[in-house]
Amino acid sequence: MCEQYRANIEAILKDADLATVSAKSIRRSLEAQTGTSLDPIKKEINAFIGDIFVKFQEQQEKSSLPPPPPVSRAQDTNAKVIKKTTSPAIKKPAQKKKKEVKEKRVIDWPLLKVSPPLSDIIKTDLCSRPQAVKKMWEYIREHNLQSETDKRVLRCDAKLKELCDGEDEVSAFSINKYTQKCFTNIPKEEQPKYKQILLEREAQG
Repeated sequence: MCEQYRANIEAILKDADLATVSAKSIRRSLEAQTGTSLDPIKKEINAFIGDIFVKFQEQQEKSSLPPPPPVSRAQDTNAKVIKKTTSPAIKKPAQKKKKEVKEKRVIDWPLLKVSPPLSDIIKTDLCSRPQAVKKMWEYIREHNLQSETDKRVLRCDAKLKELCDGEDEVSAFSINKYTQKCFTNIPKEEQPKYKQILLEREAQG
C-alpha cells in the first residue's frame, strides 16, 4: 500500500533539507499532496519513508563521486580515435568547468560554525549544512554503524553516542535533531570571510 507513495516521497526528499527533515514532516507533506490522512497507516508509512531516506542518502553519496574511467577495450580504442581526430583542448575545459560548477554549488550554501562532538565526527569546524549531512553519513558508513538487519537504525560508537546524548541506538531520521545543537549561524555579512577561509583550507588540502 505504501509503494504508491514512493515517487512523491522521493520528490519531497529532493527538495528537502536533509539535515532537518523528519519522517513526520515528509508524511505531512505527503498528506497535503494527496489530500489523504495517513494516520491509519502511520507506523507503516514512517518505516517506508525511513527505507527511502536511507537509500536516498546512499544515492546522494554515490552521485558525488567522480565517474569511473573507461574499462573496455572498445571504449579505449574509441578514445584513442577521438584523441587523434579531436583537439585535447576541447575536453579539458569541459572537465574544468564541471569541477568549478560543483565547487560553486557547495560554497554557495551558507556556512555554519560546527562545534564538538559533531566537528570531531565530520573533521571540520566550518561547513555548510548539506556538507555536514554528507560527511556525517560518510562517517556512519565508514565505521559500519548501520544495523545489519535494519539500515534505518544507527548503532552508536563512542563519538556518535556523545553526540546523541548517550543513546546506544538512534534512527536515521532522529540523528538530525542531535546535530542541530552543534551548529552556530554565521552572520550574512561575515559569510564572505569564512568562505574565503574554507577555500584556502581546501586549496591546502
